[in-house]
Amino acid sequence: MDDYLKYRFGTDVEINLKEKDFVSIIGNMNDLLIYTLLFGHKKCNIFVGDKEVTYKNSYEIRKRVSFVLYQHLDIFVGETVKDEIAFGLESLALKKDDITNLIQSESRLFKLDELLERDPNSLGSSDKVKMKILSSMIVKPKIIILDNVISELDYNDKLLVFDILNEFCKNGGIVINFTNDIEDTLFGDKIIVIYDKKVICEGKTISVLNEDKILKRLGLGLPFIVDLNKYFMDYGIIDKYQLTNEKLVGALWKK
Repeated sequence: MDDYLKYRFGTDVEINLKEKDFVSIIGNMNDLLIYTLLFGHKKCNIFVGDKEVTYKNSYEIRKRVSFVLYQHLDIFVGETVKDEIAFGLESLALKKDDITNLIQSESRLFKLDELLERDPNSLGSSDKVKMKILSSMIVKPKIIILDNVISELDYNDKLLVFDILNEFCKNGGIVINFTNDIEDTLFGDKIIVIYDKKVICEGKTISVLNEDKILKRLGLGLPFIVDLNKYFMDYGIIDKYQLTNEKLVGALWKK
């Protein structure tokens, strides 16, 4: 399978992602990486599909990419949650009834269907994040880029959202989760650690999290549940990683 997103910044930062990839990016370059993905940069080359992103075609190509930015969590264009979600759909020339039905069905997935008539400003932070992610997904992008918003979800909403994002990836989408919280890297299938304009390590989630000396040297540490898993594995209590509370408790009860 060919890479669908190719990103190069300078000589040492290169990111290549295929369809179905769910990657977490952590380090001290996240703000710069997101900025260049949004606006480009003279030292940056970005390909989406078979086309390079240029000034002339950036609007057209970026229809394939949706961003959910932390700094925009409290910025709204609609008077109600329903209006906010509908905003992106209005450019797709859908019939009004089709938009209404789509919003109803998708909002149920995110457990927002009872909040559709609410003012977005009245929502808690977890519901705001769900609404923003739903708004970004409902226009059917190929790539969803999350900027440090997952940590605003409460635990149950986090599990719900990651189930939805994983399903999006199974259907050929790509998720890029920029995060400052090592805990939030657990839910993707790949991690890229970037520091001082260099890719320090990358690979499958557990493979990178096993590089605990590197992560601790960078001040990242390990997710609590990974540390707990390592403790139980060292004592032979479990023999493989269980990366949710439910799975770990279930494995311990079987002993």
